Amino acid sequence: MAFILSSGLFAQEINKVIPDKDVNKQIFIGTCNREGLSTIPFGEFFTPGYTDYVPDETIIKKLSKQKNGVNIAIVMGSWCHDSKEQVPRFIKILDGMKFKDSRLNIICVDRNKQGGDVDVSAMDIQRVPTFILFKNDREIGRIVETPNSTLEKDLLLILSMGS
Repeated sequence: MAFILSSGLFAQEINKVIPDKDVNKQIFIGTCNREGLSTIPFGEFFTPGYTDYVPDETIIKKLSKQKNGVNIAIVMGSWCHDSKEQVPRFIKILDGMKFKDSRLNIICVDRNKQGGDVDVSAMDIQRVPTFILFKNDREIGRIVETPNSTLEKDLLLILSMGS
């Protein structure tokens, strides 16, 4: 599946919040950005998770050298414990790599793994968060729910194999 930011994407509402009737809370649905992540309903988790995480700087330097031509999609649930834990850490790693926001696509899904106006069916999302890495318009790897080792080490492994 190619990583494409189509012109139709920009017509969609970003950081859209809808009620989750199962838990009587608000959740994000569809395309989201960093600003959305740092506001309610997700900001109460994002800000401390981002601030408190200390990435491995040695690995960050290696990742920085392998980021060229890479696009990333994050499919997450603002209602999901693992998303609340892993997404802020992942964003902090990307910031350490000086990864461009324009190469990052964040999609929030509901409990049925539906992205509202954003069709995620071709992404085969079983669990969230799912971090999908693309290079030359092809998927080179993904981290699903939690990393096998650490986010940095798993990213480095994927990028090393996808070069």
